Amino acid sequence: MLSNLARPRIPQYLDSRFPATRMAGAVRLAAVALLLGSLSMVTACGSGSAGDNDATIDAGATETNTGTDTGTTQPSGGTATPGTSGIPAGAAFSCDFSNGWQSCGFFEQAKALPRATLVTVAGVNAVRLHTEPGDNNVNGSGDHERNDLTSSQVTTDGYEGREHWWAHSVLFPNDYAELPESTSTWNFGLVANFHNTTSGAGQANFQVNAMPATAISPDRPTGLSFQVAYGNQTSPTKVNYPIGPIVKNQWYNFVYRVKWSSGSDGYFDAWVNGVQRMSYRGPTLYSGQGVYLKLANYHTAVGLPSSVIHARVIRSVAPLSVSDGL
Repeated sequence: MLSNLARPRIPQYLDSRFPATRMAGAVRLAAVALLLGSLSMVTACGSGSAGDNDATIDAGATETNTGTDTGTTQPSGGTATPGTSGIPAGAAFSCDFSNGWQSCGFFEQAKALPRATLVTVAGVNAVRLHTEPGDNNVNGSGDHERNDLTSSQVTTDGYEGREHWWAHSVLFPNDYAELPESTSTWNFGLVANFHNTTSGAGQANFQVNAMPATAISPDRPTGLSFQVAYGNQTSPTKVNYPIGPIVKNQWYNFVYRVKWSSGSDGYFDAWVNGVQRMSYRGPTLYSGQGVYLKLANYHTAVGLPSSVIHARVIRSVAPLSVSDGL
């Protein structure tokens, strides 16, 4: 049973008057009988380390931008009926936040607990991750501000050789604070990542960036983008895949197909609202490490409160429909 601290009252979120984008399409999913390991009761970062120690976006790295979409692919598979909040039957792991986040194996990282709150957006159960000015020095964030939900490697099943399909949804509400243009320093934001299991400098193996709308230099990403990092953890090679400008009050429905590998046989395909935005082939792990999922509101301090809303998190070993969403 969740404590009162972990299960705050569910308000009707003030942006619920904006209709959530509902993407048509049947969820294609074969039934899976997969026993989950015991959820790890972990500290701070959810992996047993002292903290995430996320580096800022410009930590020493080689970065490549890929400029074009790769089209839409509809994977094959059996048909399943979506459940409440877009959760299909038979998923190996799912969370629709109807019973809080701890029941799904997530733990909050915040300056003051609880910052996160359960909300509904047009009838969809979700969690609002919120930062206030001064929410810095949270699990290795330094001067940057953070309110994240972190899982464990066990819950994520983030081990060498595992192959998964994932789906999750993100919405930027009215009180999401847009980042100012980077000048002498980079302004950055993250809304989700698969974080490597060894703490220290470097980048998560995969992350969803939420960057300023404009940049003074072409080497600085803008808007939403995917990023893969591999190689040397302290000085990784990064590959960036642009998605587009951040639009408030619409659902971004993300679907991933990934093989976790520190070798050349790894892959990571990603779709946004049914359109493929990333097709990466190569290492998806640092050598000797795994990953764990984080839902994030982690960003440069801008002196304003800021919120990001997360809904439906799904992991499957069978194909998920790339066009299904909220």
